[in-house]
Amino acid sequence: MKEDDLYRASTQYRLWSFAPEKLAALRVNTNSIAAERVIGAIQRARAQRLGTASGDASESEPQSQKRESREASTATGDQETECLTADEELKLVEYYSTQCVPLAKPFKFPINVVATAIQFMKRFYLFNSPMTYHPKQIMPSALFLATKTENHHTALKEYSTVLKGAGLKKVSPDEILAPEFVITQGLRFTFDVRHPHRALKGIYMEVFSMIKGDYAPIALDTRTARDIQTQILRLPAQNGAESKSTTQEGEERLNQAYAAAKEILGYNAILTDAYLLYTPSQISFASLLIADEPLTSFLLSSKLPSGSDTINELKAKVLSTIRSCAEMLRAGPSSANVPREELIRIDKKLYQCRNPEKMDLVGLNKAQKRDGAVEGVIDEAVAKKRKLERERTEREGEDLFGPSLAKPS
Repeated sequence: MKEDDLYRASTQYRLWSFAPEKLAALRVNTNSIAAERVIGAIQRARAQRLGTASGDASESEPQSQKRESREASTATGDQETECLTADEELKLVEYYSTQCVPLAKPFKFPINVVATAIQFMKRFYLFNSPMTYHPKQIMPSALFLATKTENHHTALKEYSTVLKGAGLKKVSPDEILAPEFVITQGLRFTFDVRHPHRALKGIYMEVFSMIKGDYAPIALDTRTARDIQTQILRLPAQNGAESKSTTQEGEERLNQAYAAAKEILGYNAILTDAYLLYTPSQISFASLLIADEPLTSFLLSSKLPSGSDTINELKAKVLSTIRSCAEMLRAGPSSANVPREELIRIDKKLYQCRNPEKMDLVGLNKAQKRDGAVEGVIDEAVAKKRKLERERTEREGEDLFGPSLAKPS
C-alpha cells in the first residue's frame, strides 16, 4: 500500500479534512444549532428561577456554580438573549488555542503534545460551541488529554500543581478530568493527529543527499547525482541574488532553511486552519517554501520533472496547493490581528449567553458516573432499569446453567 493510500485511510483525512467552503459552513451550522439550544436552556433556567424550582437540586450545586447560573439567567431575564456569531466564536477559539502554547511551556512538552492539544481544541469546536463549553474549561483538559494520546506521561497532581503556578489557580484535578469525556465525544473518539514535522525531516534528508551528491534521481530524470549536486549548489539565494556555494555552504543554507521551517511548523502551522485544510506533506513543503523558495522549488521539480501534459498538470496543481498553504502559514493565526478590546467584548458577550445547563462540568461528570444520583439517591427510573437488567441477567444465567441450588435443610 502506498503512503498516500495509508494517509487516506487515516481518521485525520476521513473525518478532519475539509474544503475551505465546507469548513466555513460547518462552523456557521454549529453556531446556529448552539444558539437555539442556548436560548432554550436560558428560558428553562429563567422559568425555574421564577417558578417552581425545588431547592433540593440547587442545594447539591457548588455555591460558585449556583451564583454563576443565577447571575447568567438574571442578566438575560428581561431581554432577548444575544448569542455569539460564528465569527466571534472563531476569534475566541483561536485566542484560547494560542494561549495553549504558553500554558504548555512550564511543562517543557515536546511540540507534538502541544500541537495535538491545539488540534483537539480546533476539532472539538467544529461541532461544539463556546456558548456550550467555554474554551477556558476545555483548554487545560485538552492539553492533559494530549499528553496521554502522545504517550508523554504526566501525573494529574503534578499537572494541576504546575497549572496553578502558571496562573490557572482555580483549576482543580476534578476540573481537568471532568471535560475529558465531552472532549472525546466531540473528537468522535479519534485521537490520531498526523503532524508535518516528520515530513519536514524527510525533506531535509532528501535535499541533504542532493547537496552531498548522493541523491538517486527518479526514473524520468535523466540527470546524474553529480549534475543535481552542481545545480543545487548554484541555486540563487532566497533574496534572488546569484549564488555559487561549496558543499559546506550548501549544508549551512539547508540547515538555516530547516530551522526556519521548523519554527513555522511549531507556531503558525498549528494555530491556523492548515491541519484542517492540507495534508502534513503539503504543510511541510509550504513551510520550507517560505524559508527558502529556490531550494524547495528545485526539490519539487526533481520529484516532478517536466514531461507529459498529465505530469505538467499534476505539477501545477501540487505547486498551487503548496503556495496556497504557504500564504496561510505566512499570514499566521488571525487571532494575532484581533485587538484585545474586541476579545474582551466577545468574552463579556459570552458571559451573557452561556448555556446554564453546561456550566458545571464537574457536577455533570459526577452525575453521569452515578447514573443521575443526587445526594446518593438514585433516580426511580434508573433504579427500575437496573432491576430489570438484573432480572434479565438472572434468567439468562438460569437458561444456561439451570436454577440456583437450594440450601440443604
